[in-house]
Amino acid sequence: MAETEREKVAAVIVTFNRKEALKECIDAVLRQTRRLDAIYIIDNASVDGTPEFLVEKGFVDEVPHPGREPVERVKTLPSSMSGDSSAEIHYVRMHENTGGAGGFYEGIRRSYDAGFDWLWLMDDDGIPAENQLFELLTKSRQKNLLFTCPLVIDKDNEQALTFRPAHLRNVSNSVEAIKTEAEDGVIYDWVTPFNGTLVSRKVVERIGNIKKEMFIWGDEREYVLRTQANNIRVGTIITALHWHPARKGKRERLLFGLLGRVIVRPADKAGIYYRNLGYLHSRYYGLSKHVKTVIKHTVYYLINLRCNIKGLIGFYRYYIDGVRDRYSLPPRCIGYDERQM
Repeated sequence: MAETEREKVAAVIVTFNRKEALKECIDAVLRQTRRLDAIYIIDNASVDGTPEFLVEKGFVDEVPHPGREPVERVKTLPSSMSGDSSAEIHYVRMHENTGGAGGFYEGIRRSYDAGFDWLWLMDDDGIPAENQLFELLTKSRQKNLLFTCPLVIDKDNEQALTFRPAHLRNVSNSVEAIKTEAEDGVIYDWVTPFNGTLVSRKVVERIGNIKKEMFIWGDEREYVLRTQANNIRVGTIITALHWHPARKGKRERLLFGLLGRVIVRPADKAGIYYRNLGYLHSRYYGLSKHVKTVIKHTVYYLINLRCNIKGLIGFYRYYIDGVRDRYSLPPRCIGYDERQM
């Protein structure tokens, strides 16, 4: 038996209110050519009937009663559902919505404590190719990489990447163009987590778990930066493919584009984004990043939003909270106008 076959692998899928997409993802995970040992489904307290749906489809035996802590149910799938694999489904029903950060934290914690050698992390709306896990494992061992990602392709456009590589701005967003950047099948120092991301338990041993307080927007980036800061190289395996819907976030130009753009978030979640931005910049970037970010957002609130002082104060507050690592209180709405919703 090959060495990669002897290592135990657990998939971690984080879901929230996307039961149909979740089933498609689970089916794709079960079709992998490389045997999988376990699947951890972390349900962030979905309210769309996800538990009942999973019972109906045979992935879970019973709907767990909600409590004040996460509840776990385990089922070994029959061969008719899992092929030659005897994979176990670990359905973890969270007691509240903990965001992507909290969901991956829980999945990593449980699968790591269970002793798995590799953790394969993904959102519920991603679809891994049938040989994705095999390609990730094989190349990771060949290149001695502990943190790898597949090539993430737009689900609605086979020729385009879902996430444009920020460090390769002069490269076309096409799949074929990005492949030319690879060295022997690997694009080093560029990954798009958590979309079929393969992480060795050695990474968790060295740098710990996800910063779950970040909730959304930045936790995956922080984990990559922390990995690299600990001299663990990352890379994208171009023979491993993953399909994911394109995320078209809203951006606004500043001073007709002279100052670039800013990302616009919904009013009720903007504080989360700004706080995480402050945390990332304070831990992994220099003073110039702080200055640039503050100037751009000051211009945005004063010029684009016509002297939205309340929003500007909110930005300063949450950005400073992130710089100081103050995550004790949940962010509040910071005075956006309706056109940002």
